[in-house]
Amino acid sequence: MLLTIWCTPAKAYASGFDPVYYAERYPDVANAVGTSQKALINHYLTFGIAEGRFQNAAEEEAGTPLNTYIDIDLENQNVVYILDGTPVFETPCVSGDVSKGRQTPTGTFAIYGHIPGQYLTGPTWKNWVDYWMPFSPGGCGLHDATWRKKFGGTIYKTNGSHGCVNISHDAAKTLFDMVNIGTVVIVH
Repeated sequence: MLLTIWCTPAKAYASGFDPVYYAERYPDVANAVGTSQKALINHYLTFGIAEGRFQNAAEEEAGTPLNTYIDIDLENQNVVYILDGTPVFETPCVSGDVSKGRQTPTGTFAIYGHIPGQYLTGPTWKNWVDYWMPFSPGGCGLHDATWRKKFGGTIYKTNGSHGCVNISHDAAKTLFDMVNIGTVVIVH
């Protein structure tokens, strides 16, 4: 999905990435990449997780890094939100259409927008979504897809999205209310 979203940095939440904590806890990182939220999140996703760094004080206190994240399983077309190491939300999804070369990108990302109501536009579409949670640099994200009647299964192979992860309206509302900017998203 080709989409440009401008969003302002929001305060960090206990279950997500805290840029102030990260910069203060890891001054070597702040000295190397700066203190912008974008630079610090990028460092955390690229290096910090593998190095065992914590994304916020609550994680450090618990002693377990990366125990809160969204897991998107493309093969099984499933989204699971894991909070403090426990799966608390699960829903089927429809990811990018593989027959048209629009696969959802894989990797470790973070939600960088938390927008209640947004038009998603592209060369041939303009769709309103009530819950928009972009996570990839290319503009892919999680959102409700009221135009779909079914989720899960093999829909993505011939009738998938432009790269986003579509979930039902009710599921999107639930997930939107549980996550925030900085929540890690692992797509595999």
